[in-house]
Amino acid sequence: MARKSYSDKEREQVKEALLITVLESIVNQGLVHSSIAILCEKVGISKTFFYSFFSSKEELVMQALRYQQPKLLRYAQELMNDPKLSWRESVKTFLKNCCYGEKVGFAVLSIEEEQQVYRCLSNENFQAFRNDQLYLYRNLLTIFGVPMDNIDPRLFGNLSLTMMMSYKAIPDTMPFLFPEVADDMVEFQINALLDEMQRAKKEAIR
Repeated sequence: MARKSYSDKEREQVKEALLITVLESIVNQGLVHSSIAILCEKVGISKTFFYSFFSSKEELVMQALRYQQPKLLRYAQELMNDPKLSWRESVKTFLKNCCYGEKVGFAVLSIEEEQQVYRCLSNENFQAFRNDQLYLYRNLLTIFGVPMDNIDPRLFGNLSLTMMMSYKAIPDTMPFLFPEVADDMVEFQINALLDEMQRAKKEAIR
């Protein structure tokens, strides 16, 4: 049960623990198996105390995805700074590891999870999250050295998320796709996106 009073520092620690826990839950078992009761039990607080931070599980998820963004940007920058990797190898590693998020601890929502979260968001919260996503994609393109005049950050985001969510949806949500070539599908999509990103970089140099 939650204690009667928490210091500001302790409240921040609890909030961060909730953000980390829900991200881990998305990676390991998905939102369906991550009720508020389960999340509270893992963090060691009551449901009443949970609601002093977040109005719903969906709001927690939105804030957790925002919380993950600096980690993604740091990882992208680390890959670009690695002298052993070419530009193409760095970006390919980033995209592939985001696609296989569960293997490296990056949380990617499934199609069903996105729908579940979206249905519970106010229009204001949805627009705020969309702005945060646009900020992420703009910063990723900047880190990768791709001019936004040549590739729209929204297009980059759509292509990246479509690839990640399609892979995650096979075979349960998209049973008509062939699971035995899912990895080949990811490889093809990443290479096609990289080709376009390289073309955009070359155009900027001219």
